[in-house]
Formats: sequence, structure tokens, C-alpha cells
Amino acid sequence: MRRNAKKRLLPLVFALVLTLLGTALAVPKIGITVQKVGAGTTDTVAIDTTKAAVNWEFSGLVITGATITLDKGPGVDGNWTFYVTLENGTVISKTGSITSDQTTITVSGLNIDLEDTYITKVSLVIAGKQVSVS
Repeated sequence: MRRNAKKRLLPLVFALVLTLLGTALAVPKIGITVQKVGAGTTDTVAIDTTKAAVNWEFSGLVITGATITLDKGPGVDGNWTFYVTLENGTVISKTGSITSDQTTITVSGLNIDLEDTYITKVSLVIAGKQVSVS
């Protein structure tokens, strides 16, 4: 290779290295930390309930409420949230309190007209302070 060609090639290689280095520095780094449920406290979080059954209350084609029967009390005094997801993506939620040995939850004021929509998902979340650790 001629000396003149080497002189032209060196700035080109240097510019290419700087471009690649600049591109590498422009990519942001995102860090994510995942924490297990209950890892933020020293208390053990446990719910004794494993199964639930929902009995709907109707007025014609409108669901007005529900009675949820648990296989056993949750073992904690706390709160519950009942979620009903409809086909159009609307989520209806109702909340209440629960005692550690309570096995029945009554939900009122739902007002879901089954002539206009249908239910795609039902969820029950129970959360509370630990009463006893076994």
C-alpha cells in the first residue's frame, strides 16, 4: 500500500471507531429490580384460603350482587377487593373488610346488564396483616 493511501485510510478508520463508540454510549441502560411478595417486611404473609365459589344475585338479566364462599377463612384480618372484567375491557371493583375466620363475602351494587355485555374474568384479592405464623 502506498504511503499516501495509508494517510487517507487512518483518518477514515479513526472516524469509524469514534462513530461506533458514540453509538454504543447513546444506548441507555435500564435496570429492573424484582422483589418477592412479602420480601419488604420481616412478617410472613400467608393466606389460608385456597378455593372460592361465586353465587350471583340477579334481577332479570342484571347482576346486582354476589356472594363469595371461601373454603376456609383467610387467617388474616384485612381487606378484600372483588374484580369483574367485562368483554369491553371495563373492570368493576368492589372492596370490603374481612376477619381471619370469615368464610362468606357479600358484594352488592354490581349492576351488570348481561343483555349488553358479558363477564370475561372474576378475581378476588385478600390482603391483610398476618395474625399468626404457623
